[in-house]
Amino acid sequence: MSEFTQKVKRQTFIKPLIFFFLIGFFVKYLWSSFDAIFLEILETSIWLVLAVLFLGIAYQFVEGKMVKTTVRITDKPFRSVEGMMASCYAAFYRVVTFGAGTWIAEINFYHRKNLTVSEGVGVSIFRFMLFKTSAAFLAILFLIMEMGLFSQRIIWVVIICIAINLAINGVILLAALSMPLQILFVTICNRWIKQAAWRDKVDQVNTQINALRTMIHDLMHKKRLLVEMLFWGITKALIWFVIPYICLRPDYPDFNFFVSLALISFVTVISGVVPTPGGVGSFEVSYMLLFSPYVGKIDAASSLLLYRFATFILPFLIGGIYVFVSRKKRLKINR
Repeated sequence: MSEFTQKVKRQTFIKPLIFFFLIGFFVKYLWSSFDAIFLEILETSIWLVLAVLFLGIAYQFVEGKMVKTTVRITDKPFRSVEGMMASCYAAFYRVVTFGAGTWIAEINFYHRKNLTVSEGVGVSIFRFMLFKTSAAFLAILFLIMEMGLFSQRIIWVVIICIAINLAINGVILLAALSMPLQILFVTICNRWIKQAAWRDKVDQVNTQINALRTMIHDLMHKKRLLVEMLFWGITKALIWFVIPYICLRPDYPDFNFFVSLALISFVTVISGVVPTPGGVGSFEVSYMLLFSPYVGKIDAASSLLLYRFATFILPFLIGGIYVFVSRKKRLKINR
């Protein structure tokens, strides 16, 4: 086996190894508190569950509005409910493929709605970039507002993670806007990468860059759409960010609303730079480490489970129902 092949195989296991390490740490951290966490969940008010459920659905509705606004760049007809289903469809395949099929599933959904593959790629990348931009913007805002309440270590970790998130967006934009840089990237990859599987990945990245460039060019003639996209992106992030406060307020009425928003925005930007499948593991560990000092491990874990229900399980369930109904309809048509 060649050295290059061995290196590729080692890289293939990096994400799962990080994932299992973080999950192991998470379980060890909460091992002595599982009984108390379970009892806390059982005692959760039905009104709190309904409020979390409402916010989860509201997030998906706003996500649909944002996707619809993004698709308007292409001048193709697209409804908000289809944008909502695109998000849930991708969420379903994020779970069943362990994060590997999320991007392909989302593009496939757009293609079924009469977008070209290139347009679907562009919409998907814009959605990714908008979430990172919105989370970073809110993290910066709340960090400035509540800076005096956090330790220097937390502040520097958050600043570094914000910088990394923005740098990721910056690199994507720079590659899309600079044709010479893209040509240089492809030339270097073609020279040094010989294995077919990795050359396919290079072609995939090149396709993404071309699609993004086309959409950015079209967006420059529709600047109002960019403002709308940013508005919906920040709104949907705020809906998710309110959930921990809603969950913790009954037991901690003095818990500061803006501190809660700051903490969950910090969790989002920190987990966004840790390479785990579908973001699972890194988010949970970051959440527990940041919220536990304020509300204790048991209540932090209980609020985390409710948060993950609204942001991870709920869209997965909606996406699963959509996949089931869609396949059933196609089977009827093919008979």
